[in-house]
Amino acid sequence: MAGISYGTPYVPPAPPVPLLRGLKLLWRGPGKDAPEWDLTAPQEGLGIVREGVEGLSFPAYQHIVQESPALAGQWHRGSRAKARRVFWPLCIWADASSDAWAVRDAAFWASLGDTLEPGQTGTWTVVTPAGSRRHLACRFEDDGGHAFSHDPFQKGWEVYGIAMAADGPYWASDPISQAWGASASRAFLPSAPGEPYWVTSGSLLGAASITNPGDVPAWPRWTVVGGSTSVSAGVGGSVVEIPFPVPHGKAVVVDTDPRAQTAKYGDWDEATRTLSNAVDRTRELGAADFAPVPAGQNLPLSIAITGGGSVTAEITPLHRKAW
Repeated sequence: MAGISYGTPYVPPAPPVPLLRGLKLLWRGPGKDAPEWDLTAPQEGLGIVREGVEGLSFPAYQHIVQESPALAGQWHRGSRAKARRVFWPLCIWADASSDAWAVRDAAFWASLGDTLEPGQTGTWTVVTPAGSRRHLACRFEDDGGHAFSHDPFQKGWEVYGIAMAADGPYWASDPISQAWGASASRAFLPSAPGEPYWVTSGSLLGAASITNPGDVPAWPRWTVVGGSTSVSAGVGGSVVEIPFPVPHGKAVVVDTDPRAQTAKYGDWDEATRTLSNAVDRTRELGAADFAPVPAGQNLPLSIAITGGGSVTAEITPLHRKAW
């Protein structure tokens, strides 16, 4: 009826955000196009089902000690983190049909089996309620000689005990990069989760530094983009010299990690920041003086560029725990 107002429509309040929320556990097998499985989403038909998950806390350590028959006690000489054991009590189920269960079961086990090839690992990712992410490279070891108590095709579910190994025992957070030089400008925020944050500096190379927020030292990866006639880069007084020119359109990527120290030279795509047609020029570096960035420190970097181009330092912070 004209002239009658019924007031503002009632809008119910939004439900409160729970104060206590759980972790999200994700798994992706080897390969860029491998599907990602959410181990904490029941709607996906698989998930962690009971207590017993291993691999989220500290790794096991080997402690080196020394004793003397003439003195009491012992001396601690150092510690070494051992490969990390991972264990998932995991249920795979499907209500639709026996065929649906078989397809889901086969697809998930395929993602584990792909890690059995030398050098192949999948990625276990833990996401906290606040949104921070850490990653652990894992490979499948065994299912404990799994014994079936029923026919999973008839029941539509099965609970497995999955043992994995993380040869590198530390959890990794997303990479941190800083760039200096003529072509160092880049957006700060990453375009997708897992990509590095980019910090550009207009200051002098003499003021370059980088902070490692991890729990252990992190080995930098240096990317030198042409053109330059001479470049040196390092941590503190430990410097890597590139003894050959890097012209425009080319780049050299130097990984200082002791487990895979390499210098790859090839064609550079600035849009994707990727190297193609790469050749190994590690031997040309000679007696390179590699050094890590200590944990929790903002450390000065030693960078010198002759000509144009840019130098990028990238570290992947490593952590003892998954959060």
